[in-house]
Amino acid sequence: MRRFVAFLLRNWPLKLGAVLLATVLYAGLVLGQNVRTWTGQIPIDAVHPPAGATLLSDLPPITLVRYRAPLDVGVLSPDSFNATVDLSRIRAVAGGTAQAVPVTLVALDQRVQIVEFQPQQVEVRLDEVTSKQMSITVDMGSVPQGISVSTPQTDPSTVTVRGASSRVQSVTAILARVTIDASALNIDRTVDLVPVDSNGNQVPNVELDPAIARVRVAVAQQLANRTLPVVPQITGQPAPGYRITSITVTPLVVTVSGEEAVVTQLQTAMTEPIDVSGRTTDLDAMVGFALPQGASVAGSDQVSVSLTIAQETGSQTFQVAVLVAGGQPGFSYVPSVGSVQVTLSGPLQLLDQVNAGTLTATADVSVLGVGSNIVTLTFVPPSGLDLVALNPAQVTVQVAPLAGSSPAAVP
Repeated sequence: MRRFVAFLLRNWPLKLGAVLLATVLYAGLVLGQNVRTWTGQIPIDAVHPPAGATLLSDLPPITLVRYRAPLDVGVLSPDSFNATVDLSRIRAVAGGTAQAVPVTLVALDQRVQIVEFQPQQVEVRLDEVTSKQMSITVDMGSVPQGISVSTPQTDPSTVTVRGASSRVQSVTAILARVTIDASALNIDRTVDLVPVDSNGNQVPNVELDPAIARVRVAVAQQLANRTLPVVPQITGQPAPGYRITSITVTPLVVTVSGEEAVVTQLQTAMTEPIDVSGRTTDLDAMVGFALPQGASVAGSDQVSVSLTIAQETGSQTFQVAVLVAGGQPGFSYVPSVGSVQVTLSGPLQLLDQVNAGTLTATADVSVLGVGSNIVTLTFVPPSGLDLVALNPAQVTVQVAPLAGSSPAAVP
């Protein structure tokens, strides 16, 4: 027994070290066998970008991940990870100088332990955001032989280009592309706008505001241009008693382009119908043109029309009775005429409603003495009407005491 114990205790430090080494190697082997490799593409998101800056190019994805995880974790996918680069310390440089930024990769399942991934850093090109205003150029491509086209019109005529400064500066034209058909049909459509560089290549990752435009091109076998007066096409009638007193058109003339056989027959540029039926108030409208097929307006196809609508006015003469007012008891007051002519002016609708039998011209006799007196008549016109003339304006009133009465003295 002593020999066995002595054998165990002989060189015990070496024996203990051997046991520990074996344990470590075994644990390493077990852990090493648990490391798994995932291949695929995990997109990298840029976070905390500085204000007024933008990426010049997309970030490359993570393509390899080594990790440890329990067997019950199952199959991983790109949605199992979150990869980011922090741009808060990156300075935007005109032209976007490449700068190396470390990548942070996090497993969304806490049971997954990331051992290694590639790439662990990416190059970032951060450029300043800028903008500029540019005119729209209509690209009609190759026009068929024998076809004539007018000067293209676009609405709007300019757009705002916004994006990385280097890309915005490379934009030399904003194209609105249309195709001219051999059938000579006019172009009037909305098209997408395309930013291009000096070589005619589309510049990517820039914003256009607006991104579309309306393009109008008059197409014909043979074109003609004429400057014609603008004539509003008025339909309907204002409300009874009202009329159009003035019409203002802006612009007064426009240039009409189109097929020669059509344009040469036009004498005016007629607008689309403007309905004034039953109106009692002024009208301001933007209207288009009612031109025949094969003709169109160069420039804006809208015209401003302002109509002033007012009540119809006039004058009319009525025969009205003369009324004596303010007489003293015991006296008689006899005017030289029983009626006079009153001329009124105002809206015809109100004049038509006047009942002459209800109107009177008044002779105030309250201060007249016995005998012949000249009195100026007074007349109050109906509401909304004006007095133009009273004929005669004065009458003679005979004042006499009544027979068999003892009247008080007249002042």
